[in-house]
Amino acid sequence: MRQYLLPPGYQGESSLVLEGKESQYLTKVLRLKVGQQILGRDAKGKRYVLKLTDIARHSCTLSCTVAEDQDPVQSTDELPSYQGPYPNLILLQCLCKGKKEEQIVRQATEIGVHTIALVSSRYCVTDLSDKKESALSSRFDRLEAQIKEAIQQSGSPVPTQLERKVIPLSELPTWWNGRGLGLFFHQSSRPHQQETLASLVRTLPFQTPIAVLIGPEGGFSDEECLFLEDHGFTAVLLKTNILRSETAGIYALSALQVLMTESHH
Repeated sequence: MRQYLLPPGYQGESSLVLEGKESQYLTKVLRLKVGQQILGRDAKGKRYVLKLTDIARHSCTLSCTVAEDQDPVQSTDELPSYQGPYPNLILLQCLCKGKKEEQIVRQATEIGVHTIALVSSRYCVTDLSDKKESALSSRFDRLEAQIKEAIQQSGSPVPTQLERKVIPLSELPTWWNGRGLGLFFHQSSRPHQQETLASLVRTLPFQTPIAVLIGPEGGFSDEECLFLEDHGFTAVLLKTNILRSETAGIYALSALQVLMTESHH
């Protein structure tokens, strides 16, 4: 079921006026008519029934009513969506070219990832180290726009967050700080320690954070693999064909979500 992400400044008011692109999204893209309703979520994930009460030339007005978590929200979009629970997945994606990066972010959001962070490593084709702050901000703005669109289109109840900085791989262990299970998808530099996804998550508590580090188009260097393993990350070899960077992350996240969700049930 599609949903609408309420503006960051929304504070639970009973009525909300939308202007410009936000109004056009509901009235032109979703083609909502007066009297129809859609599921809304605020920045904290709280659910609202949003009913379109008025359409003006450049704006529209919604009535907003809190929806109980267990109650279904009637909508003009009858496609069902899974409402959880979701495993706590964090995508750590090494820098890719712009369009690939947007695709990865959009698809990871549709899957229900909690956090997405960009990582710089040795073989990244894209180098943002010399970019001005305004250029980096614009890049993150585009990615956040992809996240918003993906949440609204997929109906995901997970409020996916984007880390608005690029993390050097050398600083990744400090950023992660051992808060859960850290994985990177590569042949282990120590073959006797090679693990499988199923064995790693078999007894893992459901809400344990799981970091999924995906390399760039050029992969990881041997030194980077050793560094990651020495700092608490576990190498996992996906038993499949050689995957592109934009495919590997989605494959790994999907596999983890299925394994965790089915073991939880």
